[in-house]
Amino acid sequence: MYDRRTVLRGAGAVTAAGLAGCSVLGDTSAGARTVTDGAGRDVEVPESVERVVAVGPGSLRQVAYLGATDRVVGVEADRNGSTTSAPYNVANPELREKTVIGSVGPNAGGNAEAIIAADPDVILFYGDSSRAETLQSQTDIPAVVLRITDFGSKRRRERVYDMWRLVGTVLGREDRAEELATFVEEAIADLRDRTADLPSGERAAAYAGAISYKGAHGIATTRRRFPPFRYAGVENVASGLETDGPSVQVSEEALLEWDPETIFVDADNLSRAREDLTDNDVYDRLAAVENGEVYTLLPHASYHHNYGSILANGYFVGETLYPDRFGDVDVPSAIDSIYETMLGAPLYDDLVDAYGAYQRLDDLDGE
Repeated sequence: MYDRRTVLRGAGAVTAAGLAGCSVLGDTSAGARTVTDGAGRDVEVPESVERVVAVGPGSLRQVAYLGATDRVVGVEADRNGSTTSAPYNVANPELREKTVIGSVGPNAGGNAEAIIAADPDVILFYGDSSRAETLQSQTDIPAVVLRITDFGSKRRRERVYDMWRLVGTVLGREDRAEELATFVEEAIADLRDRTADLPSGERAAAYAGAISYKGAHGIATTRRRFPPFRYAGVENVASGLETDGPSVQVSEEALLEWDPETIFVDADNLSRAREDLTDNDVYDRLAAVENGEVYTLLPHASYHHNYGSILANGYFVGETLYPDRFGDVDVPSAIDSIYETMLGAPLYDDLVDAYGAYQRLDDLDGE
């Protein structure tokens, strides 16, 4: 096991080196094997998968995490640029030059004719299993359904790890899947250990707003469960909301009642958050706004969850609210190590420049 205090300093360089030769050759005979996908379907896939396409929100990102983008032979077109600055695309700019096999969108299903022309060995698919069955029958190419979810709880993280193991099995990258799971658990443990001895009454409280979910949202959209807060030992003022949904819109009255001392906003929705905070006088009464304690985070999700950014946000939140407990962490370096480990490249500067993340919004009107 890695030492929890050094995992982010050392793992990035080791794993980044491993990603440089990520293609693993298997038996090239005309064999096949059966995998059970995220929908419980038994799917027959080739013994060796050297060509792959990923269809639906989050699918291509998983191939990038597994270090197998060299096998991608087609990508979904992003006509509105919603995923251009997503970490997996920034780390792998060559993906933009790949053949188009469909369009980005919450109901993306791939273009059967374009997929056939790209000639992949396997389709990795996120979405309803019936649509995967349809695409498989239209193309005569095995479609493996992925179960992609948030990873705020241990149970949900295990689902993510199982999904990585599935992709690893399909691509012959089983060791890489385990490496990812180990790294994430060690990073979360490092975050949690820093505030573990703080009783609940002494923990900082904050609000996370403008969090993307199937599109852009304003300051009043939040999450009852926000992993960066949970990992860094921060009380989420919205945790008492009665909802099972991943995203919820709250009233002005609720925000005023909570009156958070610190607000974090998703930088992907920065313009909407600024508009809300400047155009609505009600928000001027919030302590965080009055005291200039509003900060930006990297997008929690862009075409599904950005797992690396969720961890990175945990370190920024922790440093911001508990500077004494994160004093030994150089946050930009720690975040670079997260992306080096998960995507093979240090991305802190690129992502901060692209989104305007990790800054205090001293001038909320943007002037």
